[in-house]
Amino acid sequence: MESVLITIFFGYLLILVEGFLPGGIFGLFGAVCILIASYFAYSNLGGIVPSLITFLLSSAGGLLILFLQFKWLSKSKLGRTFFLSQKNEGISNENRPTSEIIGCEGKALTAHKPEGIVWLNGKNYDSFCEDGLLQAGKKVIVVGIDDFRIRVRKKI
Repeated sequence: MESVLITIFFGYLLILVEGFLPGGIFGLFGAVCILIASYFAYSNLGGIVPSLITFLLSSAGGLLILFLQFKWLSKSKLGRTFFLSQKNEGISNENRPTSEIIGCEGKALTAHKPEGIVWLNGKNYDSFCEDGLLQAGKKVIVVGIDDFRIRVRKKI
């Protein structure tokens, strides 16, 4: 009888961990523990009825744990640190660079391998260095525009 209760407890613990570390593995092992507890009930208590009752009650307990996790935990102070609670309002792309910046000079804020960020006319731009590798802090000149980034070369 102890083996049944210990296995159910361990299964519930794994199901509880699944709420904090999603991915399905811990929940799957928790379900396997419930099945093992049913087997222990079959072998220790004899017969299929105790095994079936163990399986049904343990499964109901596991589902109750999942329900409480997603209803209560997401609204608790502890749960708010694990779950998203805010929406991010805004736009993903501000005004895209126009052909006016072609020929302008800027400075590489990050190393380009071959992509990075440049500082140009008081703004940061995603950029692609046509020369390949470029160290941070080097002067660049804009030679073209792609959809969401500018193309630059080292200024000689």
